[in-house]
Amino acid sequence: MSSLLDPYIPLLEYLGVWLVIVGIGLLVKADKYGVIVKPYYLMLRTSVFNSWMQKLGGKFRRAWLTYFDIGAAMGLGLLAFIIFSLVLNALNLFNRSSQAGPTLLIIPVPGVTISWEIFPYILISIAVLLIPHEAAHGIASVLDKVPIKSSGVFLAIFLPGGFVEIDEEDLSKRKARTKLRVFAGGSFTNVVSWFLVVLLITNFALVISPLYHSKSSGVLITGLVNGGAAQTNNVPSWSVLVAVNGTSVNSVESLRNVLSPLSPGHHLLLTINNGASNAQTTYSIITQPASDNSSRATIGIFTFPYYKPVASFLPVSLPYHFYNTLSWMSLILLGVALVNMLPMFPFDGDRYFDTILGILGMKNTKNVRTIASIVSLLLLGSNLILSFVLFGTIFPK
Repeated sequence: MSSLLDPYIPLLEYLGVWLVIVGIGLLVKADKYGVIVKPYYLMLRTSVFNSWMQKLGGKFRRAWLTYFDIGAAMGLGLLAFIIFSLVLNALNLFNRSSQAGPTLLIIPVPGVTISWEIFPYILISIAVLLIPHEAAHGIASVLDKVPIKSSGVFLAIFLPGGFVEIDEEDLSKRKARTKLRVFAGGSFTNVVSWFLVVLLITNFALVISPLYHSKSSGVLITGLVNGGAAQTNNVPSWSVLVAVNGTSVNSVESLRNVLSPLSPGHHLLLTINNGASNAQTTYSIITQPASDNSSRATIGIFTFPYYKPVASFLPVSLPYHFYNTLSWMSLILLGVALVNMLPMFPFDGDRYFDTILGILGMKNTKNVRTIASIVSLLLLGSNLILSFVLFGTIFPK
């Protein structure tokens, strides 16, 4: 029985800690300190964020106006692009084209819909997504003196984020230009954040170079395949593979070149550097067939380039975790930014679309918005369902 519960023990422990925090909050009446405590979320409302956004918007007003004007213009392109992409991908998925890509629905419940290993990456990515997104709405509002009712941060069990509550009645009376800035500002900021993250990924070795050597000098073993050759022979995770049969291996690509001509059942001697102690150990293993190709030899390890730390106290795993965090950020920032611009209630794209219709002279936009929401929902839903049928899962584990 316990073995069945093992994968869910960390989740139960997390929920237990969460209940304790909520209990303490209710006991001390945390609402007196501006903290709203509910069984499913903690929320801090404060005027500090309001004044911060007002000061920031006032200090660089001209630059911000240009920034959000660009965002307002790009909003139309984002709206058109996401609709075109969903239509094209749905057709590719339906036709089982090799160009089809899975549409992922990420519901971050660790141990259930995602693994605990990727949970921290998604948690950080969502925080980087939500907080600047909401701040952008706030700054775009204060530029045209649209009142902000409240702002703050929250933690909804697993999801961190920020919120900005704008005076919607006041905003509805403003010019179309102001509305477009506010409605497109969040997604535009996410796209800008995505671009910066892509720059970091592209120049990854340079980014980590102050703390780590910029050239890979081995293969970091980040994990072991269950029942694989490395695990069977007790090769340790987070050690560094530096040679195979005496041939130096200084990158993942060089390891692939060494293994590619081999067949399963081949005897290998792996030279492993233990990282912290720099002690080298030789492990004797027999290659096994790959799960996706029985004629290809594998040694059963998950790999990442090894960037040597410039100081001994720096963990060898940090570049790996940093790279994975950036990778998840790039996926989530762009994906959510685009989907948020769908003309579908309650996304920002719906109100952006409504403003565009008003600019075009349409007074009663309700019916058109309803049709746009239904079409957008069908497009998004068909992509999710076809992805499930074709790829087997819509939850990244």
